[in-house]
Amino acid sequence: MASDSLDNLPNNIIAQIQQQQRDGAWELAASLLATHAIDLFDHLTSAELAALFAPFPASYVAQLPDLWFVAGLVHARLQDDLPAAYLWLRRAAAYYTTQSLQLDRAAWVYLELARLDYARDEFAQVQQAIDQATTLLARSGVHAPAYTAFLDYMIASLCGDTGRVAEGLVYAQRAAHLYHQQRKPVREYRALLTVCSFAQQLGHYPVALDALQQARTCYERNHLESNAFEALLNAETHLAWYRGYLEQALTIAQTWVRFSQGSGFQRQRLYAHWMMGNILRALERFVSAAEYYTQARRIAREHTPNFIRWIDVQEAWLALLQGDYVTAETLIHQALAVADEGQRMSFQVNLAVTELLTGREEAAEARLHESLAFYTRSQDRQATCAITIHLAYLRIEQGARPVTVIKLLRPELRWLESGDNAYFPLWWHPLIVGRVAVLLLNIPEFHALGRRFFREGYLGAVGDKLLQQVYLRAPAARRAELGELLSARGAAIPILTAGSPEAEQIIAAAIEQGQIVAAQVAPLLQRLRTAQQRQRDNAIIVAVCLLHLQGLATGDIALRLNISRSTTSHLLQIIYETFNISRATGNRLAQRTALHQAMRSQGLIR
Repeated sequence: MASDSLDNLPNNIIAQIQQQQRDGAWELAASLLATHAIDLFDHLTSAELAALFAPFPASYVAQLPDLWFVAGLVHARLQDDLPAAYLWLRRAAAYYTTQSLQLDRAAWVYLELARLDYARDEFAQVQQAIDQATTLLARSGVHAPAYTAFLDYMIASLCGDTGRVAEGLVYAQRAAHLYHQQRKPVREYRALLTVCSFAQQLGHYPVALDALQQARTCYERNHLESNAFEALLNAETHLAWYRGYLEQALTIAQTWVRFSQGSGFQRQRLYAHWMMGNILRALERFVSAAEYYTQARRIAREHTPNFIRWIDVQEAWLALLQGDYVTAETLIHQALAVADEGQRMSFQVNLAVTELLTGREEAAEARLHESLAFYTRSQDRQATCAITIHLAYLRIEQGARPVTVIKLLRPELRWLESGDNAYFPLWWHPLIVGRVAVLLLNIPEFHALGRRFFREGYLGAVGDKLLQQVYLRAPAARRAELGELLSARGAAIPILTAGSPEAEQIIAAAIEQGQIVAAQVAPLLQRLRTAQQRQRDNAIIVAVCLLHLQGLATGDIALRLNISRSTTSHLLQIIYETFNISRATGNRLAQRTALHQAMRSQGLIR
């Protein structure tokens, strides 16, 4: 690529620079290189760039402002000495602004500084550099497409990390278009990947897919360098993850991780391991996810300490999904302690969900509403959808009427339907989403979407359990559909019992509370049959057993089931005899403990 492009450069600039270097005309060579640096650097590979700069003696680099400019650009491009890049670029900016008054060149320097600060997540400094570049360009009167495109690209990049997603998409698309017109494939490629990132956050998947395809074509046609390939894998992994294509995302991420091991680009290596953790977490492979987060944390400590806060957040969600709320809250507070305002809006959603699931509903609701307002302004539909579903779960838990919950959800559900989607990657909690999906099964307007939530498998075992609970309580007219959904998932259809609504309610409640799983009901019914009902299931004796294991006294069990104390005592005796546990020795607590252990060892209870 480089040699073909270099042949077309006007006046053989490269040859002139090299000749001046051989002649020892360092000032002329430096001036010529600085004058054409913006165009030359887009045509040279990293190796060619290093070779062109290498002949300049260190003493001249220290003396000549044009070489300050060039040295800063070279170190920034090669990523070989970032402190030196900052030093030379700042010295060049000061010189061009106050002494030689080359304001356009000073503006370019500030845009390069903005790009470096963006890579370090120093967004306040990025904004300052962009503001300085904008002012200098206005003063200089320069409106060259190269400058406009670079400014648009950096504004777009900053928009992505300050909650201005819709605005950022416009700037990124404009930059990509300008770079395409200028035939600057490396810069066009970066802008296209930024377009893809914004479009996926907005849920504009056709736009994201088109930008990604253009980026891949740009990469292959122009034989871009290895760091560009990693950026492509990054974008492809993210888009598959956002769309819920988790196995596809996993396959791409595995390639990305392998490639990153030897590429030398530590930030991409960090991203690759972090994303592997996210995808494995979404697939409920929690142990493997934790291992990748540990590796990502190690890389971050060595190379990108600012990123540790993001790893804290992802590990917090992993802990939350496993019910370890103490660890989740500790990690999220660590992240919030060093978060900027945009990060706080993201991170506090994790904290709000932890509060939601531990009974601190008022605090959770306040945080969710604050973050929802932030993401609504930026039009980040992935985020607003996720947060709104969590608020809907809160309303369901508070006993709100379905019509009230649907009014809250309708815009986000319509958005999900428009993309034929039933998944979002951010803050996906199967229990919370599953409770909302159960509600949708009873709403004709969103019945199909409710089915999709369950059929597509993103709710996993939690979704199966929720369906089984609904099945046990559902009227006969609905059981056929619920059974079909369970069968499609390969999950067991609970065996219903007849004759005692009270007993059925107790069994359903025990499933919901986690005392027993739905799949254990049928074998337990088979095991606990009285002598008079050897061919029939008896829900009452199962309910007596469950209540007894919960610690209820005989009289209380009788009241709950509307049966006599003597019947209750008789059924308890049958239960103990069934499991060969004597009631003649030991106190009641010891006997109940022995019964629980015996039933658990046989897989009949949790």
